[in-house]
Amino acid sequence: MSVPIFPIPQWEQSLTLFGVITTGTIVICAGALAYFRRVRMDRPPVGTFNARDVVILLIFIGILPFVYGWLPDTLVTCLLAVTFASALYIGYRPLLGSVGIWLGIGLLFGFNIWSSHHLMGTIPGWQLWYTEQSIMVGLSAIAVCNMYLQGGMKLRHVAWLSLGLAGYDVLFASYYPLTGELIARYITHPLTPVVGMRFGEVDYAVGLGDLLVYSLFFVAAYKAYGARAAKIAAAVIVVMGGFATAFIPFLFNFSNANLDILIPAQSVFGPVAFLTYLWMKRHYGRERTMAEYLASQDDTAAAPRVEQAPAPQPASI
Repeated sequence: MSVPIFPIPQWEQSLTLFGVITTGTIVICAGALAYFRRVRMDRPPVGTFNARDVVILLIFIGILPFVYGWLPDTLVTCLLAVTFASALYIGYRPLLGSVGIWLGIGLLFGFNIWSSHHLMGTIPGWQLWYTEQSIMVGLSAIAVCNMYLQGGMKLRHVAWLSLGLAGYDVLFASYYPLTGELIARYITHPLTPVVGMRFGEVDYAVGLGDLLVYSLFFVAAYKAYGARAAKIAAAVIVVMGGFATAFIPFLFNFSNANLDILIPAQSVFGPVAFLTYLWMKRHYGRERTMAEYLASQDDTAAAPRVEQAPAPQPASI
């Protein structure tokens, strides 16, 4: 006897998606900030990050989905393996050493590939796969975020990148639905670049690209202007990247019980992030470079500790 499957209410799907996006974003942003404050990467001698690099990055991001859509699945998996392995190696070799990082990469990749072929038949299997997948993707996002920011990327570069990705997301998620087709095609494959979880029969996920932009914006604000600016950036990320992205389908999809509208997250987040950067620039002034940030941390660490003077003793009679 078949078991009837009842549709999940839209508000419940939106709330669950908001929880998944917010949880993944908070963990990765906090991890990226902790890494940024405590670990120094070897900066390659490639010069200063500039507007040309932002344009090149946008072109690369724009071309990559077409390449993935054209190549066979096996080759795409190989390219993703090279990408993830490079990010993890660069980011965590300073912490684990060459032997330790390759052992860790091998374990992450091995379990991910094995689980992609053996654990997809049950909901607990999917949840275990998503957990390991999210760990691998999250660690990669933290590494790439720091590679860019410690390499010279500034908040203004992140703001322009977010604005450019907003236009890209509108074009390729709405008018030319390449994003949705790629997600549907690769969601069950190894090394899928998403962070998420399955509850019941529904998958809730956020892409690596969105998480990378959120962590870049958050940590770049901290590097540029300090903790107060980072808190403002965090609020923008939660509201526009999390709440708005999760609940727009609920507001505009009443006639369908399934939350099946793909919302291009950067089209919502990007313009607000850019306006937030303009406000910070006007309010706080010129942003700090990486060298100035490191100098401020050195000054703080070198500041002498002020000992409290002992309370005066009453004079004896």
